[in-house]
Amino acid sequence: MIEAARLAAEMNPANQPHSAIVARALGGPPTHRASIAAVIAKKWPSTGVRLSVKFMDKPETALRKKILSHMNAWGKTANVVFTETNGTGQVRIARLDTQADGGFWSYVGVEILVIPPGEPTLNLEGFTINTIDSEFNRVVRHEAGHTLGFPHEHMRRELVDRIDEKKAIAFFGKTQGWSPQEVKEQVLTPIEESALLHTSNADPKSIMCYQIPGSITKSGKPILGGTDIDDIDASFAASIYPKAVAKKTATMKIPKRSAGFA
Repeated sequence: MIEAARLAAEMNPANQPHSAIVARALGGPPTHRASIAAVIAKKWPSTGVRLSVKFMDKPETALRKKILSHMNAWGKTANVVFTETNGTGQVRIARLDTQADGGFWSYVGVEILVIPPGEPTLNLEGFTINTIDSEFNRVVRHEAGHTLGFPHEHMRRELVDRIDEKKAIAFFGKTQGWSPQEVKEQVLTPIEESALLHTSNADPKSIMCYQIPGSITKSGKPILGGTDIDDIDASFAASIYPKAVAKKTATMKIPKRSAGFA
């Protein structure tokens, strides 16, 4: 976490939160580097994102192409390109199904550059060419969003404040097998707004937002969650990684690290 935060601040100064935010995060002496690292964003340089993708278990060609096409859906509005490689890959996709590593997950943004080369950075448990299209929209695009540096939208304070803590702990413990601590980390701990580049209001239909049932909200009304990249997601991605910047800097020589290449 500390190394990823250092790299994030080096690659994109906008990742570094205001000093007042850092001070509040410390909770003790200034040697608590992990606490500082937790509030540093992990977005790539604004010049754009070019990431190589390795499929670790060598799935069929059709599945690889389909997954890549959904990851590249972010590139419709933003300066984002994911390209398959036979090399190590900056993004390494697995389909692990173990209790420890299974499920759907991805490291966030530049964190992937500090993960050991033999380990995956993104997991799509059980995905095959026969997986329904709506799951490619919902899951692959969500996890690609994390790879681009976007955190969970439902962890913004505006949405977290709608959730009943006791009901959430009971619900996710039963449905996901999460401990109370995991529920607090994944659902109930809001991200510091001032530490983020974000839209003015939380978007409950964002692809980065979990569906939260009304049974665990204070009002009884659900947080709908997103099933695909919506217009707000697309516009936000374009503002973080604008295509216009890529055109203006196309003839510039950009250092490999700041361009997002390994």
